[in-house]
Amino acid sequence: MTNNNDIYFTILGMALVTYLTRICGFYISNRIQHMPRSVEQGLKYIPGTIIVSIIAPQIISGGSVTLIAAGICLGASLIFKNLVAVMVTGVMTISILRNVIFI
Repeated sequence: MTNNNDIYFTILGMALVTYLTRICGFYISNRIQHMPRSVEQGLKYIPGTIIVSIIAPQIISGGSVTLIAAGICLGASLIFKNLVAVMVTGVMTISILRNVIFI
């Protein structure tokens, strides 16, 4: 059994590393005097690409149920253009496919 202090030090260390990387990012970006417009525009797309890099492997490795649900969510996003509606559609689709159709 591990010592509770080890767990606390691990959590503290992870929090410290996360905090430092964020602070360093702000510090470095504030030190840059003139950032090229193309770099600024490219940085705007980073959050979306990170989300795709997290979700895409899950969709691909999830099997047919996940692929069908992803397709339905894509269609719902084009129709509704509302994140909450797409999330509800995705949860309902996964529930129906896993519990009713693919028992």
